[in-house]
Amino acid sequence: MPCGTIVGEDLLFGIDTDEESLVTQSVSVTNKKDKKEARNSCGDIVAVAYYNPTSEIQIEGLGTSAHVVGEALSLSGTYLELAGQTFVDEVSMEKANEEFVKVSIKATSYGGMPAGS
Repeated sequence: MPCGTIVGEDLLFGIDTDEESLVTQSVSVTNKKDKKEARNSCGDIVAVAYYNPTSEIQIEGLGTSAHVVGEALSLSGTYLELAGQTFVDEVSMEKANEEFVKVSIKATSYGGMPAGS
């Protein structure tokens, strides 16, 4: 269900789905590839190769998470397309007086490993 009432341009607003049993506050997905440049004898770049696609994912939310480092992760919301199979890199929890428990999950998706393999 969309958050709020959108007037004007057809833009996305809010988070469409809570992730990983958290009251999701934010999700960040960054798609990347390694880059190799080829230069001629004058040092000018004449070709570029992009390879090794990865996606870096960060989820911030309220609540607790049972995820552990090295475990497979799947997102249920709509974001950029992930590179491939995704694994948890880091899970952190923050507790404070007069605050809800906050959890951060960082993960990496690897293009050389198709999702679901």
